[in-house]
Amino acid sequence: MIHHYLRTRVVALFALLLLFAFPLHAQGQSGKSCLFKVTASGNTVYLLGSVHMMKESVYPLSGAIEKAFQGSSNTVFQINMEEMDSPQAQEIIMRKAIFTDGNTLGKVLKPATYEKLKEAIKPLGLDIVQLETLKPWNVAMSLVVFKMYQLGFNPEAGVDRYFYKKAVDANKKVSGLETMEWQLGFMDGLPMAQQEMLVAQTLDDFADMGKTVDEMMSAWKDGDMNKIEQMIVGSFQAYPELYDTLFIQRNKRWVFHVEALLAQKKTSFVVVGVQHLIGHGSLLELLRSKGYSVEQL
Repeated sequence: MIHHYLRTRVVALFALLLLFAFPLHAQGQSGKSCLFKVTASGNTVYLLGSVHMMKESVYPLSGAIEKAFQGSSNTVFQINMEEMDSPQAQEIIMRKAIFTDGNTLGKVLKPATYEKLKEAIKPLGLDIVQLETLKPWNVAMSLVVFKMYQLGFNPEAGVDRYFYKKAVDANKKVSGLETMEWQLGFMDGLPMAQQEMLVAQTLDDFADMGKTVDEMMSAWKDGDMNKIEQMIVGSFQAYPELYDTLFIQRNKRWVFHVEALLAQKKTSFVVVGVQHLIGHGSLLELLRSKGYSVEQL
């Protein structure tokens, strides 16, 4: 069963962004949202900070977000969503996310992390034996999925899936900043020390995940990027190396994709995890440093 949950969560990269999923509209009293308009020489790319798991009651989204999507010719996601629905998706996940060399969680995790993990999964109705053959990065992802399902959230209601369905219905071109093979290979290629950090970082916030939903969602629906930055970057304060690897280095790859879109004479709508739009080394900071105009809508 755990592999089913992993499949539905493969585009997500860490725990806290999921806490933004709460049954409120995606634009608050400030009139702002997590949507940004990037322009260059009359060309436009919209960047939307995404939430990968939501409740259906979050919809409809703000008029600004819907208008930006409707006025765009193509839609770009972190991963091309078509790949996630392909027959090869499950095979790729199994190949990248499961130990096949005789290793187990008990062998690769520090005893303290392993014991903390054993205790954390008990309220989920899981036993450590069920996770033993999963690689640590896989475990961190799967824990979040289980927890969010427990809280009533669903990836099928996530922003990515929502706009993917709309793009297909409107016959818009769909593409990805990364392939599914690359992203899972990236996670699988993390040094074991960083994979352990990811488990530890997830466990740090795990017990209080449900309690912080209100505060996090309030910031997201108001487009309060400073608050979002404070909460997300703060959760990685003890893991700067992991933050750099997961977000900053990938943002540096993505900025070239966004520049290529800006060079086109058509408008693009790009959906990425909101954590890629905050803090030092964010996609927005990189674009501004290159002289592009960036406006929050």
